[in-house]
Amino acid sequence: MTRPTRRTVLGAGASAALAGLCGAAESRAAAEPAGPAGRRPNIVFILIDDLGYGDLSIAGNPLVRTPNLDRLGAEGMLMTQCYDASPICSPSRAGFLTGRYPARNRLVTFLATREHNAWAGQADWLDPDVPNLPRTLRAAGYATGHFGKWHLGGGRDVGDAPWPAAYGFDESYTQFEGLGPRVVPTDTEAGLAAASIALGQGPIDQLPKSQITERFVDRAIDFIRRQHDRPWFVQLWPGDVHTPWAPSAEQLEQVAGLGRTPEEERFLAVLVALDAEVGRLTGALDDLGLLDDTLIVCTSDNGPTAGASRPGSAGPYRGRKGSLYEGGIRQPLLIRWPGRVPAGSRDDRTVAHAVDLLPTLAEAAGTRLPGPADGISLLPAWCGRPVTERPDLYWTFGAFRDPSQVPAGASPSFAMRSGRWKLLAESGGRNVELYDLEADPGESTDVADRHPRLARSLTARLEAWRRPLPIKIAH
Repeated sequence: MTRPTRRTVLGAGASAALAGLCGAAESRAAAEPAGPAGRRPNIVFILIDDLGYGDLSIAGNPLVRTPNLDRLGAEGMLMTQCYDASPICSPSRAGFLTGRYPARNRLVTFLATREHNAWAGQADWLDPDVPNLPRTLRAAGYATGHFGKWHLGGGRDVGDAPWPAAYGFDESYTQFEGLGPRVVPTDTEAGLAAASIALGQGPIDQLPKSQITERFVDRAIDFIRRQHDRPWFVQLWPGDVHTPWAPSAEQLEQVAGLGRTPEEERFLAVLVALDAEVGRLTGALDDLGLLDDTLIVCTSDNGPTAGASRPGSAGPYRGRKGSLYEGGIRQPLLIRWPGRVPAGSRDDRTVAHAVDLLPTLAEAAGTRLPGPADGISLLPAWCGRPVTERPDLYWTFGAFRDPSQVPAGASPSFAMRSGRWKLLAESGGRNVELYDLEADPGESTDVADRHPRLARSLTARLEAWRRPLPIKIAH
């Protein structure tokens, strides 16, 4: 059982530091570090695979508690209107890493075999020459480490993809969705594990899936302990909540009787085990005296596993993984940064997006963007001043599929959000749907017929964004 992390109480000095940071954020003085006395924060970015909006107890899960993840929000901020860049793994991760809509970089669905990637009209890996978060932070003096799922190139029959080091990481340790040092499961996904082993391209360990996140956390802690003379950036991208769920007997025992089906108990077991590993990481930071000097950001890469009867909750939202409805792309965002982010705060007004992470962390680290980005800095919101105006947001998923392959109830292939309004459509402005998310966050009532002029205007903007994209459109 993990012990609680140390709670920080904001005193006069911390309040002054917070006020200074907020002023710096508002003036966009990104050339100076955002921390007090010019100190650059250490940064941890936790990206949980396939965690649904309602899966954390802080977001309403009634079945189990996730105290260590909840504590990040309780001791910092919970943002309730945060979006992924895509409702599926690879393009979602690319959005966080590059600050750009992933379709601009020819990523539109999960990376798999060369044949699959060609069918979807996408690249075999994320272009390492595109400006990205780890390279930006390393250029600013940070040590950089990636520990966990990668899924931005490498695996299956793609053995020539760049290693994470090509993107700016000093060290990495991943699984079968990437190359370089990695670990593959011994008890699940045998075909993917075997394909990864056959590729070589780095030392490979083998463990039961229930022990793999523990290994990632061990590697992250070891990396952090070895950083003595510069700030560090760590990505922890665990894959426990992604199917197949394979808890150990001990992990299952922790949730015995709490699931409504055996499948749900396996899901709850890996969720609770993941939460404990996050607690072990924050506990290690506390023991090292680094916890309160570290900015921790946590969210999910997309909605819960597809299938209405499957475990995992999208909360009050429509859709799941693979859908451009809210349940596929909307996530809680947790930010803990003592003395900068007000403890116990909640932001229901700021509309945040994955492409905002690079601009925000670059500013927090006191460095400049390496090039144009689609996102904005969220530092004012993190300082307690919600961002109420921002550029329109855009998504695409599924345009590469033949209409006969589109599942019943699927969302249209393109979407945008402009203020309170969300519009979805197929290419060419077909099958338009319009929702007022302030009045109807569950997207239950299409109001395109009630607001024809607005629907036409937004459709034109969506089409203007879509046309230059280097992607395949099958219908």
